Amino acid sequence: MIKFRNKSGIGLIELMVVLVLGSLGIFAVSQIVVESYKGWKRSNEIAALQSDFDIASLMIKGIIEEASSVEIPVSNHIIVRNVSSGWIQEFYQDSTRLVWKNSRTGLTQNVITSLKNISFEVDESDDSLINVSLEVQKGQRIISGTFSVFMRNSL
Repeated sequence: MIKFRNKSGIGLIELMVVLVLGSLGIFAVSQIVVESYKGWKRSNEIAALQSDFDIASLMIKGIIEEASSVEIPVSNHIIVRNVSSGWIQEFYQDSTRLVWKNSRTGLTQNVITSLKNISFEVDESDDSLINVSLEVQKGQRIISGTFSVFMRNSL
């Protein structure tokens, strides 16, 4: 007849195996958490850039559409006038900021603070069409685009 000894507790080898497997499990879970955080951060940066691009382009578009004339003293500065309403507004680049200025009151406001580059030009084929190139940047991420705006009230 075979006799079995009663074992009480766990041995050193079993304890070491459990500790190694537990450590591997914790390491795997921590790697998943770190990679998830990096992905979340990337997504938020891209969403913030897209939001800045949208805000800037919609504001520029809305004001240029209502203009009766524009003046572009340098490529990153536009002066927009509406003769019938009597307003004069400007957009220009100041470092990484896109600034909007109400020229009648002298008040300025930052539209976005992630501007890398902006340029304005009157279209060669139609002087009622303004071409805008816009580039926004945060860190290494860049979103850029070009759009045209038709001045509905041009003289």
